[in-house]
Amino acid sequence: MTTHIERLVQQLDDATGPSYDARAELIDMGADALPALIDGLPSLGGFGQLTAIEVFEEVGDPRCGPALIGLLNSDNPTVREWAAMALASLDVEGAVEPLRRAHRACPERATPPDWTEPGGIRWALTELGALPAKCPECGPPLADGPVD
Repeated sequence: MTTHIERLVQQLDDATGPSYDARAELIDMGADALPALIDGLPSLGGFGQLTAIEVFEEVGDPRCGPALIGLLNSDNPTVREWAAMALASLDVEGAVEPLRRAHRACPERATPPDWTEPGGIRWALTELGALPAKCPECGPPLADGPVD
C-alpha cells in the first residue's frame, strides 16, 4: 500500500497544480518526508527531480546529500546543475569530489559553452571553497588555487 507521502512524491512529476501542492505539503512535513522523497527520487522524471531538489533545499537537511550527489550523473543537464547548487547551498559534506567529477564531465559530454550547467557546478565548487572566485572585471582569480 502506498503511503500518503509516497503519493505526494509521485505527484512531483505532474507539471500542473498537483505538483505544486505536493511540493508545498512535503516542505511543510519537513525532515519527516525526506526518506520517502529520497527513495522515490529515481522513479521521477526531470520535472519531478527538479521539484524534489527544491524540496530538499527548502527543508534544509543535509541528509539528502547522497541523493543530490547521485543526481550529478543525471542525463538531464538542468537536474545536474540544480543538484550541484543545492549541494553547495546545503553545505553537504563530501560533495566536493563528486562536484569536481561532474565539472570535468561537462567537456566530455560536449556541454555547449552557452549552457549554464558548467557555471552552476563551478559556482557550487567555489561556494564550498574548492575553487577560487573569478571576477571578469578584476582580472586574475581572487584567491590562490586551481583555476579551470
